[in-house]
Amino acid sequence: MSSLQNLAALRARITETERISPQAWPSAPMGAAGIDAALPGRGLVTGALHELLPASHADLSATLGFGLGALRRILETRAGHILFVLPSFVAFDMGRLYPIGLAAYGIDPNRLVHLRVAKPVNVLWALEEALSHPAVAAAIGILPENDRAYDFTASRRLSMRAGRHGATAFIVGTRPDLGLSTAADMRWRIGAEASAPAWRTGQYRPGLGAPRWRVELIKTRKGVTGVWPVEWDHETLSFRVAAPLGDRTPLRVDRRRGGQPAAA
Repeated sequence: MSSLQNLAALRARITETERISPQAWPSAPMGAAGIDAALPGRGLVTGALHELLPASHADLSATLGFGLGALRRILETRAGHILFVLPSFVAFDMGRLYPIGLAAYGIDPNRLVHLRVAKPVNVLWALEEALSHPAVAAAIGILPENDRAYDFTASRRLSMRAGRHGATAFIVGTRPDLGLSTAADMRWRIGAEASAPAWRTGQYRPGLGAPRWRVELIKTRKGVTGVWPVEWDHETLSFRVAAPLGDRTPLRVDRRRGGQPAAA
């Protein structure tokens, strides 16, 4: 076969691939009506590629916390396993996922597959392979700050594989800005926020409340971008719009009254 025939055959294959419309997959409601109303399909797009970026270098843990909540919401629409992929040298700095913490998000630790790889490019390969497996609901991978393997072509491959099979892909960056254009359906920027104080029985002072983030949707193919203060509700296993923090002036506590705040 001549070079011209090879080129014509390749063009025909590309045309056929681009002609095929991706299947429409259900959206996963986040649980917060104000946010869902702004998102296409009134929820997180499944069978798609999402990018989660920290608002600062100190917000990577907060970004992963939000990502776990997003994974839990996706499990409401697609049962299956979750693949968590990260390079070994990143795992050395970050540690491992805590099973009890996963359970607090409503994620069964037995359904999470933890994979360490030697090179960042292997993160992309593992994600792409996992998205084709019918037992996988979602796959999430962390890319180090100096990674150069993730570009438009790599993101396009992940997006097309997710759209074809219905599993959802998450790329977690370790820097605030990827600095490039990608084929992701949604790009989120996550920042940690102070949680509201929570009183518990037997405590003399309030403890930490529900996890809270500043969530910014900075890119979407459909819907609208926006910024929301978001909390995770451990009882409903869903997100909710966080109420504004009130006056943070310390309260005088009467220990003789079982730790209840006394009148000022």
